[in-house]
Amino acid sequence: MNGPKRSKNTPGTDAAFDLLSEIAVDPASDERYPDGTVLIPADSPDASALMSQAIEKRRPIAIVFPDGSDVVARPPTASGPALLVVLGLFWLADRLRSKRDRPTFVPREWVTEFHAASEPKLAAQ
Repeated sequence: MNGPKRSKNTPGTDAAFDLLSEIAVDPASDERYPDGTVLIPADSPDASALMSQAIEKRRPIAIVFPDGSDVVARPPTASGPALLVVLGLFWLADRLRSKRDRPTFVPREWVTEFHAASEPKLAAQ
């Protein structure tokens, strides 16, 4: 007798699928996750490559952790001269600082947010 098949997904991938399902049915998620957001499981072996590709294409990303929490990073909404001013200010701040405290992975001008995992819902009794 064969037992139930186990998922080959990582816990982060399962959490990303759960988040995708939530985004699809919850209109309130439109504000938290812009159109075209790429959901990336934090524990995926390809996470770095997926993040790099999304950043290169200037697509918003949500890094989803196994507990269901996520970090969203999206490109700035400024464009044209406003974007140049923002980028110039970041460049100036970097030049004034003698040493960075840590390397920057996501471009500094991107807006980032952290969303804590929601509490598990209890089954109706």
